[in-house]
Amino acid sequence: MSNRLIGSQEGANVNDFSDEIVWSDHSIKFYVDHARDRDVLDIGCVMHNPENYKSKYWVHKALKAVAGSLIGIDLYDDGVKYLQKLGYNIVTADAQNFDLGRQFDVIVAGDIMEHLENLSGFLESCKKHFRPNGVILVSTPNPWYWRYFIKAGFLREFRSNPEHTLWFCPRTLRQLINRHGLDIESLSYGSRYLRDRLMPLPGGWKHTTFHAVIR
Repeated sequence: MSNRLIGSQEGANVNDFSDEIVWSDHSIKFYVDHARDRDVLDIGCVMHNPENYKSKYWVHKALKAVAGSLIGIDLYDDGVKYLQKLGYNIVTADAQNFDLGRQFDVIVAGDIMEHLENLSGFLESCKKHFRPNGVILVSTPNPWYWRYFIKAGFLREFRSNPEHTLWFCPRTLRQLINRHGLDIESLSYGSRYLRDRLMPLPGGWKHTTFHAVIR
């Protein structure tokens, strides 16, 4: 995977910098509820730019506060080295083909699958790393989000994240993971924006993201 696809050109979101953690954020709450006191692997944890470790939404910081043990992996080697110097237990590895030589109770895959091209490699690597009762926690953009519909109607080509290779809906995610002997145990939706949460629409339309617990 080339460097231009691993977030090295994206700026940090300084507006989110804070020593606090937003425990009520829909994504952080989803991961923390399953990761507390467990052995956790966090995939793609640099969050595009290592300076985002200062963000109140940085998932890895929240996981570090609650997990029994935590290790992160990311393909962005410079970002990994930067965070290692700050004391974070993060190593350079490709989400599509990794072997850490150990297993975990929880594998966090937040907003990562839509960036990949070898999904079979990703799922088989995950299967090798979780214990018999372990779970993969997946979050991915909700393709039926109301603002996406509006934008798609007016634009010849919808401008999503330039690093994304595909979209998932719950049905296509289930089809993919079923082919690898896995299934969706539970599904939920969430959005960081109050305007979305207050919209008089079904959850599958008004939220930016869906979360899946996979076994």
